Amino acid sequence: MDAIDTFPDATTRDAIASAWGLSPRAQFNPLGNGLINRTLCVRDGGRERVLQRLNVEVFRSPDRVMRNCHAVTAHLGRERAAGRYAYSVLELLPTLGGAPALVLPDASWWRMYAYLPDTCTHDTVSEPAMAREAGRGFGAFARALDGLPADSVGEVIPAFHDPDARYAAFERARAGDRVGRATGCIAECEAAAAYAEIVAAWQRLTLPRRIVHNDCKLNNILFDAQGHAACVIDLDTVMPGSLLFDFGDLVRTLVNPVAEDSIELDRIQVRRDLFAALAAGYVEGCGSVLSAIERANLVLGARLITGVMALRFLTDHLDGDRYFRIERPQHNLERARNQLTLFAALGDAADELQALVPAEPDRARA
Repeated sequence: MDAIDTFPDATTRDAIASAWGLSPRAQFNPLGNGLINRTLCVRDGGRERVLQRLNVEVFRSPDRVMRNCHAVTAHLGRERAAGRYAYSVLELLPTLGGAPALVLPDASWWRMYAYLPDTCTHDTVSEPAMAREAGRGFGAFARALDGLPADSVGEVIPAFHDPDARYAAFERARAGDRVGRATGCIAECEAAAAYAEIVAAWQRLTLPRRIVHNDCKLNNILFDAQGHAACVIDLDTVMPGSLLFDFGDLVRTLVNPVAEDSIELDRIQVRRDLFAALAAGYVEGCGSVLSAIERANLVLGARLITGVMALRFLTDHLDGDRYFRIERPQHNLERARNQLTLFAALGDAADELQALVPAEPDRARA
């Protein structure tokens, strides 16, 4: 992992400054806590911008990622201009030469966004009002994308949330035991085997295939100073998928009172009041776009994505921590334990939670 005080290095900073016309006094400071891309806030002469290095090990077709981001932001901009989308839209800032990204000789990809002032992200939430705002914001995002032609956005990570593929990858990693860790996580691997039930349930469903965010974590939506959802961010994984993926990731990151890498497993629970508020907001935001079969399986989506993430963390641990950035030994195993605990709690409460999903959106606001 790069040291914060030297990232990016001086040569890279000079190239970035030249590409976007930054002054020699520009300051580069870490922003957010994403596990994939590296994000920095660039302060220069009183102006702030967001700079990202795209992780090309994860996103093997960075040009496609950039085309997708442009297609999505352009579409959302048109929806906002027409009065059909009430949220701010990420503004991609091209280089002085008009390119959407800077590609350096070391094959690294850099892009810059306008900074949205007076906003912040949250990793956890304690109030139902914030949960409802997050649900409404991501639901409105899904509804706005419903009008984007399907061929406008390509697949950037094949089988990203696919339950079958993720379970198969876990089984291969467990059997292969590439770095000799399988004997140290036998209990976790046995708990992960329960995901076969979700795979079977998923295979029985026939759901609409939509263009969705695919990474609807709570910290991927900006809130303004009044606590209102302001802008959906981190659009790299916007591609074909299911609304169950998006709602499920919101539940996964919102109803749990501790972070996804917390080792306080006894504190993990499903907060019903937050789930109810989130479900109400999401159904409201989606409006008529959300079909009856999707609404009836929203809790399955929560279990599905929580289990997928448990599998992904456990798979990466077994594979030598090659995907997610870690900060300490066994970090991915700790994440897996956390998500397996939440997965079990969601299963225990499944019927009760589904009863909290509104049968219809609030037509007055949807």
